[in-house]
Amino acid sequence: MSLTFTRQERLRKRREYLDVYERAEKIHRSHFVVYILTNGLGHHRLGLTVSRKIGKSVRRNRLKRRLREIFRTNRPGNQPGLDIVINVKKSAVGASFDRLRSDLRDALDMEAAKKAP
Repeated sequence: MSLTFTRQERLRKRREYLDVYERAEKIHRSHFVVYILTNGLGHHRLGLTVSRKIGKSVRRNRLKRRLREIFRTNRPGNQPGLDIVINVKKSAVGASFDRLRSDLRDALDMEAAKKAP
C-alpha cells in the first residue's frame, strides 16, 4: 500500500462536502466532528474544514497537516471506500498529535463496529 496522499483521496468540490453533510453518519469527538459516508469507490477520501475561529492561517494549516498525516498513515482497513469529513473544534489547537490520532481512530473504529455483522 502506498503512503502518499493523492488527489483521488481528497474531497475537493463543494457538492462533495454537502453530500457528505446531508447523508453521513456524524460522530462527535472531543477535538472534532467526523462525518463518515460510504462512497462506492475503491478508496477512501478525506475532507477537512478548519474555521477561521480556530486561529490564524499558520495554526489552521498546521492542524490540517497533522490530520492529513494521521489519515495517510492510519487509513481505515477492511472497510469499503469512505468519504470522511473532519470539522475541527477549537480545542484541537492545544491537543497533542497522539491525542488527535487516538480521537480519529476511535471515530473510525466506532463506524466500523456499526457496520460489522
